[in-house]
Amino acid sequence: MNKLLLLCFVAILSGCQSTQNNENTELKQEIAQLKDVQRQIAVKVGLGALVRPEKIELSSEAVFIGSKDAEIVMIEFTDLHCPYCKKFQQTVWPDFKAKFVDTNLVGVSARELPLSSLHPKAPYAAVTLRCAYNQGQYEGVKDRLFELGNSMSKDSLDVIVNDFNLNEEQFNACLVDTNVHNIVTHSLQDAAELGLASTPTFIIGKKEGDFIVNYELISGAGSLDKFEAAINKVRESK
Repeated sequence: MNKLLLLCFVAILSGCQSTQNNENTELKQEIAQLKDVQRQIAVKVGLGALVRPEKIELSSEAVFIGSKDAEIVMIEFTDLHCPYCKKFQQTVWPDFKAKFVDTNLVGVSARELPLSSLHPKAPYAAVTLRCAYNQGQYEGVKDRLFELGNSMSKDSLDVIVNDFNLNEEQFNACLVDTNVHNIVTHSLQDAAELGLASTPTFIIGKKEGDFIVNYELISGAGSLDKFEAAINKVRESK
């Protein structure tokens, strides 16, 4: 009889524990939903920077440079007509790539943030780079587009097609492909949700599955030392 009572007591206790676990799970889900709603509201009123998530998803639409097995990933949001983005590309990126990307220490998830209110042709430049990337050309065309800046024209695109041996028919079809335009739009939307409004912006974090965590933000062209300090801080985080 005592054993039977003990078994009943254990069963009741287990039942209470199970109910409590369910309540905890539901509470966590409600809190997560509340945070998501708060974040959506903040984004709509331009305060997305105040409610950035603890982890940021790595977009499958990004152009990934380097090893996908790298412990650290840097998300780059750039505007191809932004002078500070150009400065980073010309003065910081070559050394950054040699020191961190080519050595498989850092992977780069390159995304678009064309600020059309400042640079009206920047969205078209972003689509142009995407179309070159679809034919296996990226960094060289990116450098060329930075050089062209707002002077980009139909004639300069013809030169790009010729210099980088692009298939002209495929390239021209890509330029009007809504799917390609949507990729740039998605990047703009993701940047807005993170409260990003200036370029270049870099988010450096520790890779955790399809996300980065313990991340650091760098705005502006920066310097190699500044990027190295952020990478070290992320690497040492727990």
